[in-house]
Amino acid sequence: MNDTSMEFTSFTQSILKELRRKLGDNYSVFSHHVKKNNGVELTGIVAKRKGCNTSPTFYINDLYRSDITKEEIRKISDMLYDHFQAVEFEDDLDLSQFIEFDKAKEKLAFKLVHAEKNKELLKQVPHKLFHNLAIVFYYTVQEAPFYGKGAILVHDSHMKHWEVGPDTLYQTAFRNTPVLFPSIIENMQEVMRSILMDGIENDGLCGKETEELLDEVCMQELTQTKMPMYVLTNKQKLYGAACMLYPGVLKTFAEKIQRDFYILPSSIHEVILVPADADTDKEALHEIVTEINRTQVAEEEVLADSVYFYSKNKDKVLWIS
Repeated sequence: MNDTSMEFTSFTQSILKELRRKLGDNYSVFSHHVKKNNGVELTGIVAKRKGCNTSPTFYINDLYRSDITKEEIRKISDMLYDHFQAVEFEDDLDLSQFIEFDKAKEKLAFKLVHAEKNKELLKQVPHKLFHNLAIVFYYTVQEAPFYGKGAILVHDSHMKHWEVGPDTLYQTAFRNTPVLFPSIIENMQEVMRSILMDGIENDGLCGKETEELLDEVCMQELTQTKMPMYVLTNKQKLYGAACMLYPGVLKTFAEKIQRDFYILPSSIHEVILVPADADTDKEALHEIVTEINRTQVAEEEVLADSVYFYSKNKDKVLWIS
């Protein structure tokens, strides 16, 4: 899809017109382009209530089709109107702590992104390279309504204003992140079971027979892979791939399973740990990562089509493909 085409522009303007009519003069409704991770550009619709400095954004790219009808646009506008009403922020967001480093430093954290896919972004933000990945820093918004799910990426301009260097950011973020976003490691079967259970509960189904069926489905899926897998992320499931850099996390896991293991970056939010055996097929692991990234993960949430290896003896992560 070409966001710059007249068709998409007309689609956007039609939605803006409908929302302005529905929301009235007390709102400023506009669109803006947002550069996301991996160079992905999205068009967002913003409805900002007058007198409030915080407003939700909804991205409309996936809602567009070249043959979309006026009736479908009206239904999309109605849906967005309902969403804006549901998440309307009552109070201003207080970001005063972000201005001064002595206050902001308590909420600085780090995450991992792909270096090459974000090379233009990295020209503007402080970072440190880790193999083919880049460690970047952000301010986590812990106030309502975000409670840790909002983030402000730290740019060079912020660092200059704070009068601090990359090393200070690195040390501060590495101290904070494991505390703000504690790591968890779960067996893949447990993760799959939880996902399936959530889906069933949302459909109004439950019961012992259902749980037994879930266990059977999960076991079949894991049997087909012919290898044990574990998911490393954080409790908030947000930028959890960074947990692979937390002090002692990988070492503790290696000691628990008494062997080395492979690390598959399934998204920016989590990585998969696969215990190493002599007959482990590295090409198959690479295919798993690629398949996940192409079919299960949004483009802006892909971390890398790579496989890493943790050496228990060296206590080191190696990039192998």
